[in-house]
Amino acid sequence: MALYETLAQQFIEDIQAQKMPVGTRLPALRSMAKQHQVSLSTATKTYDYLQQMGWIYAQPQSGYFVANQITSTSFPTLNAHDLTLKGLEQRDPKRFAPSSGYNPASALFSPLGTSMISPDLQPSIALQRSIKRVTRRAGKHLFQYPDTQGDTGLRNALAEHFRYYNLAFSATDFVITNGCIDAVKLAIESLTKEGDTIAISSPCFSGLLDLLSALSRKVIEIPISEKGLDLDHLQTILQQGLIKASLFSTSNMNPTGMTLPIEQKQALAKLAAQYETPMIEDDVYFELGHQKQQTLPAKYWDKEGYVIWCGSFSKTLAAGLRLGWCVPGRYFTPYLNQHALTSFGVNGLMQSCMAEFINTGEYRSHVNKVRGVLTQHIHRYQQFLIEHLPDNANISTPQGGIVLWVQIPGLNAVQLEKEANEQGIDIRSGACFSTHDFYRDCFRINCGWPLEENREENTVDKQGIYQQLSTLCLLIKKLLHHATAIQ
Repeated sequence: MALYETLAQQFIEDIQAQKMPVGTRLPALRSMAKQHQVSLSTATKTYDYLQQMGWIYAQPQSGYFVANQITSTSFPTLNAHDLTLKGLEQRDPKRFAPSSGYNPASALFSPLGTSMISPDLQPSIALQRSIKRVTRRAGKHLFQYPDTQGDTGLRNALAEHFRYYNLAFSATDFVITNGCIDAVKLAIESLTKEGDTIAISSPCFSGLLDLLSALSRKVIEIPISEKGLDLDHLQTILQQGLIKASLFSTSNMNPTGMTLPIEQKQALAKLAAQYETPMIEDDVYFELGHQKQQTLPAKYWDKEGYVIWCGSFSKTLAAGLRLGWCVPGRYFTPYLNQHALTSFGVNGLMQSCMAEFINTGEYRSHVNKVRGVLTQHIHRYQQFLIEHLPDNANISTPQGGIVLWVQIPGLNAVQLEKEANEQGIDIRSGACFSTHDFYRDCFRINCGWPLEENREENTVDKQGIYQQLSTLCLLIKKLLHHATAIQ
């Protein structure tokens, strides 16, 4: 065992023995190195290891703290076996959609419902500076129809930005889109036709289910558990030629927050090439991992071009920018042709502004900061739920992203969603994330707002996040009590 692992084990034992309760601040790196008579490098490796194992978390400009230790199942226990038995069933998502759709446009807005970061976390001043610089020197070309593939400056900026993660893309590889969902939509339209079947994960982001429903595509759901996707199941349907494409998130996925192991990402790229079946990778949460070491997408291992990599700035920066991208690989020509048919490009001025924001280093600085803040948010939301929900509640332990996925046996989450809406609280029940009825006792909440916030902007319910969560937990207890009384 390496020295840093031995040292980490000492911390783990102290945490388990309650010598260091949740929220305890750990010594600064230099102090810890001096205290244990180890090098600063060893101290850093120790804290990195503890973060990767979920024992501690880093808070920017504040230090390291003991994380929540969720003793219940970290990934809600879903009926993966039952889903596998039904797994060869090609289902029309239109037939099984909730009454208001999988991803309903709620008349109310509360921070718990929509997966997004608080406006307070957005670098408004720095972004405004970039916009002012670009508009001051803007030429007439910015107000003409933009290049269908996207502004060369933004594509160059993205290529340089992703080299930081060892992703070797060139500017010519990218197509700029109106957000990630638009990038995915173009991939579906250019690679499949109405009535074709696409493999998705189960559970799957509700917005993708609505999109597939609107595009008249069928789906086969691939079970996902704490170990990742059921790749044997996926290979079976590939062997039988049941699908024309697959559509998966692989990093910090919505709604579970989990990231597929590297071995699975490699396998997905290999399966796509082996069966010559395109895989659309929705990687909108790619840069929001909670660990210091950034995860890599399946696209990294794609040598034959069968993985179509999609992303955007919507989750990391601001949803209202509506700027995304795609690396279509071997499908570049049909993808770009479809883009040309459905739009005249993407807002040129905003593309130039985003290129400026990336090139100044402001974007990377913002992402590095917001990742740490969101990690802190997740831990605080988890701790609140642990304290206020029944002991048998299964609360996810995300490896990244903005959301928590909660399962409570016996809960009618659809009824919870309805009653929460009546209280001005927006959440998403498990029914929104599958065509199957396997997630009736699950729900998802967004953690993009600070929990201690009691004053909200005009667009946010004035109860405050803490009060909304408190009300939600009371509703859960009421519904569970009622269910027990009926039995």
